[in-house]
Amino acid sequence: MTPNTVKSLEYTAEAEWQDILEATPTICKEVLAQAVASNAQALADHFYAYMMEHPQAKVFLDHDSVHDRLHGSMMRWLVEIFRHPLTDTAAVVAHQRHIGEVHARIRVPVYLVARGARLIKKDLSAALAAQFDDAKLQENGVSCVNQIIDLALELMSASYEKNSQRGARDDEAYRMHSVGQNIAVERERQRAVLLEWGQEVLFTLHRSSGAEQLPSLGKSEFGLWFSHKASAMFEDDADVGQIDIIIERIDTTLLPMLRAPGAEIRPRDVLIRELQAELNDVKFHLTQLFERHQEAESGRDTLTRLLSRKFLPAVMNREIKMAQTRHTGFALLLLDLDHFKRVNDAFGHDAGDQVLQQVATLLQSSVRNGDFIFRYGGEEILVMLVEGNAESAMRLAELIRAKIEAAAIAIGQGRTVHVTASIGVALYGGHPDHLYLIKQADEAMYRAKNQGRNRIVFSE
Repeated sequence: MTPNTVKSLEYTAEAEWQDILEATPTICKEVLAQAVASNAQALADHFYAYMMEHPQAKVFLDHDSVHDRLHGSMMRWLVEIFRHPLTDTAAVVAHQRHIGEVHARIRVPVYLVARGARLIKKDLSAALAAQFDDAKLQENGVSCVNQIIDLALELMSASYEKNSQRGARDDEAYRMHSVGQNIAVERERQRAVLLEWGQEVLFTLHRSSGAEQLPSLGKSEFGLWFSHKASAMFEDDADVGQIDIIIERIDTTLLPMLRAPGAEIRPRDVLIRELQAELNDVKFHLTQLFERHQEAESGRDTLTRLLSRKFLPAVMNREIKMAQTRHTGFALLLLDLDHFKRVNDAFGHDAGDQVLQQVATLLQSSVRNGDFIFRYGGEEILVMLVEGNAESAMRLAELIRAKIEAAAIAIGQGRTVHVTASIGVALYGGHPDHLYLIKQADEAMYRAKNQGRNRIVFSE
């Protein structure tokens, strides 16, 4: 599902949400809003008690801080979707999409969300039955409950799917990186496979009885790789569409003409030249694809050679899962070079690049082989200390801070500069959403800056 599909769905949902409300009698909406507001606590209590009966739900809910936080979120969500009068439908619809993104990020299975929604429908239907003696009003109220919750789930699911697919692609990219897969090698391999297919076609054409058995490009080794791997790796790239069109044209037009017995529609040598031209076009578009995705080639930032930020969700989700199953911990150190803009302004961006490169090298010499270092953005670098605690995280942070402060960083022409870093430290505490921990580290890092820079702040 593309981002445009989700946006289209979201736009349609606003009108559908309004249609549901307009079709529901005002008395039903008022009673429903009041029932939800007064029973939100009990509804949330029942919801989480019910969900905790499911063993897989405990992975996401069996932590006090998460439970407390989500409990309040559930109450606010119920009040939000059944609010009367509803003044901002667009905001409500957008919030359902955001909830889907969060569910995808922490990998809550969709069936667990559906399980909880089923209970909410049942509880609210029972609450309405107690409020209305009139069967028609009760029917209208229950219909409103069911339609609103179903539409909210539809929006969540659409966003969940999009974000899950993106996460799956990043997970696969990280897997390829971690086993040493080199996309430059893959590029040459696929070019060689494409060449082999072309040679096989020519060889078959020169055999006396082989013309009817010309191999399909779409079913060849290259075609299968392109359909099942390249199209996912390079999703939404225009060159993917162009290669797809060429493969279709070769298989449905050129090959049938080359297979034709007796008198050809066009001379065979002309058709072979056309085939070669089409294959050259495939090679051109293939080269364009790989060149535009060099970051995926090594999985590293091109300047610092640190891990790409795109792999951060994949790595953190693996560490969170490991921490949950092995009862271990890890910590994040988010550092920002102080007054880095002054380096760029005084000495130029090339000097700034050299500072970043040498700081990256310094960090790599400070951590263990099992730890991870990411170029987070600009002059920000994120260190993940695996199987670490508060004491070891603060010790590493101080080592890094002191090394950066003491380093005389060469910037060319015999010049050196000194820089310092502000570091925020956050310890994994059980929350399943990796962005929650990053946010803690980020807030701690900004507190370090606000307190005078060149210091460490531990997130409480």
